[in-house]
Amino acid sequence: MFLASSMCFPFRYGVNSVLLNNRGQRFLDSEFILGVEPRRDGRLVKPWFELDADGEDELHPMCRDRTGKVMVWSALGTRSSVIFDLDDDGDLDIVTNDFNSRRMVLISNLSERVADLWYLKIKLIGSQSNRDGLGAIVTVVAGDEAYVKVYDGKSGYLSQSLYPLYFGLGAAAEVERVDVLWPSGQEQSVPGPIEANTLVEIREESQSRRRARRSEVGSGVRSAPARRRWLLCRR
Repeated sequence: MFLASSMCFPFRYGVNSVLLNNRGQRFLDSEFILGVEPRRDGRLVKPWFELDADGEDELHPMCRDRTGKVMVWSALGTRSSVIFDLDDDGDLDIVTNDFNSRRMVLISNLSERVADLWYLKIKLIGSQSNRDGLGAIVTVVAGDEAYVKVYDGKSGYLSQSLYPLYFGLGAAAEVERVDVLWPSGQEQSVPGPIEANTLVEIREESQSRRRARRSEVGSGVRSAPARRRWLLCRR
């Protein structure tokens, strides 16, 4: 979890917090361990605006007992951020939006340090629901764990992280199944095994396809090619 909590001028510098989930027991403060803080080159402040103590700004409180140009400085601060796999290496990176300053691009090197990094990316395509499947609840079952995410269409204040949905799988190298509860109310299950470190595209079944599949199941007919129409994987 990345927390951008700075308010800049006239407040003091506020660190960007990174909280790591410690197996669901507690969050660990990790911004200094991971190198998010301190900022590169130790930057903490920057010029914010300039006042003219001899002109139109002479009555400004910051110009009291001063002459000429007065430069007002402010602490640097991050207002919002997005989290996604920027370099497509399987771990999540962070790009920030800073107040009146250049953004920070924080590239994770987790994939370089962990040999067996397992994850799954899921892209939803709605038919009865909205096109992006926003509002869907996705459950990924891998090993003894079930990971649940709500595809809610938001990620934070003034920001929107890139889709697809990202699931870390721990030590599981494959997924047993993916369950989707679509906004339309339809429930859909994608059976495994699904190989880890792939992008899975799940298309919401149309009503006609759903009726046809139920008919096939009822008659004992199973159609493997039909499954491939809505489950597409790539490395």
